Amino acid sequence: MAVSAAVAASTAIWFESALTESRRTRALSDRLIAFHAADAALGACTVALLRGTALASSAREPQGELHGELKGELQSELPGQPQREPTMWQRAPALAHPDAFQPFADWPMAAQSPRCLIEAWPDADPPDGRAYLITARGVGAQASSAVWLQTQVAVRGGRVVAQRWRRVAALHR
Repeated sequence: MAVSAAVAASTAIWFESALTESRRTRALSDRLIAFHAADAALGACTVALLRGTALASSAREPQGELHGELKGELQSELPGQPQREPTMWQRAPALAHPDAFQPFADWPMAAQSPRCLIEAWPDADPPDGRAYLITARGVGAQASSAVWLQTQVAVRGGRVVAQRWRRVAALHR
């Protein structure tokens, strides 16, 4: 009797452990699907911008100050003026802006197609060029597993002269 109780308890523990590991693996798989979708969308949107097949949103909406290591890397420092970056990507509903688009019709095993938004960044324009903030969102098998990536691109003569990449946690206003 004691042996069968110990076997039953051991089986229950192993079952719970396997179930927990299965959930963890599924969550990781969702995040990887979302990351790859966002990464591919970011690349496709950058290429579309350079080819001229995607339009940059030029709406002059309120902008937030640029902080940290990115400040001054893409733009020439303007004495006495704050360096600001576009914030349209932060507005809810996220990437539902008319200028946002889907670079791919669908994405394998994803609940939604990846989307991206290209925003003109006038405050960061390099000499004789343009700067853009490109935001992409990828979604995994569950709609709740979304990954947001951004790239900051400076373009001169149709060529990328500076590019910075970052992962973002979306804060919607």
